[in-house]
Amino acid sequence: MNTHIRYCFVVTLFFTIAACAIHYPQPSAELKIENSVVLPLVLAETSGLYCEDEVLYSLNDSGNAPVVFSISRTGSISNENKLALTNRDWEAISADDKAYYIADVGNNKGRRATVSIYKVSRSDVNDFSELTLQYANNDPSANMPYAHDYDAEAMVKAPEGLLLFSKSWRTGVAHVYRINEGESSQILSPIADIEGLPGVITGADFDKKRNLYVFTGYKSDPFGNFSAFLAQVSTTFSVINVWPLKSYKQVEGVCVDSSGDYWFSEEATEGRQATLNRAVVH
Repeated sequence: MNTHIRYCFVVTLFFTIAACAIHYPQPSAELKIENSVVLPLVLAETSGLYCEDEVLYSLNDSGNAPVVFSISRTGSISNENKLALTNRDWEAISADDKAYYIADVGNNKGRRATVSIYKVSRSDVNDFSELTLQYANNDPSANMPYAHDYDAEAMVKAPEGLLLFSKSWRTGVAHVYRINEGESSQILSPIADIEGLPGVITGADFDKKRNLYVFTGYKSDPFGNFSAFLAQVSTTFSVINVWPLKSYKQVEGVCVDSSGDYWFSEEATEGRQATLNRAVVH
């Protein structure tokens, strides 16, 4: 079997499996989507999402301008902050009291030998540092696009530190990586795994009110079909609840506001515009 045929076979098999019916366990709480608004066209490829007071922050992914957008809860843009960085494939944003963290970690095709996280000062966005990351045992030349585990789209600054979560196309088991902020170049090995999620992780945040992690993600196929979900995961990385997001497609970011409401963003896809959504857990 030549390389091209083998590649087509593997990718077709993967997406065939991904398109199979997904079983969601019965959640212990109800997730209700309270409102949904369409985002401006400039945020059509919205990827990361971070909540802070009445403002949310978002960014676009690969090939777009290196801009962090401040947006209101109604989806309008209040500020566009262009950074002196390159957006190779920005996928997540988080923050603490002193800095914003921007994850340039997208690697769907598996060809990147290194990825980066930028730590940007909140008081001066021109003051930033770069953390260069490699995955242990990763051989980019051997990775099949959309069929490997050396990809990521979710990051959070949590009580346990700065964490990165893999988008595990091949195994479906998400790997948890802890980033050492004091080491400018490092090789990552998982500190934990997350089993039982019904697709790949695309967004993450820490829910301080409930002391757990919140994730968005999906399974997809080459025909534009998505099975999106939102999940709660314990601090020991066990799945607590999974809710299907039945009317949504390419969900990309999630954040938790000060009242404990969940916000998630959806990238534009064929037939759908990018959206910002608020969900409440009862």
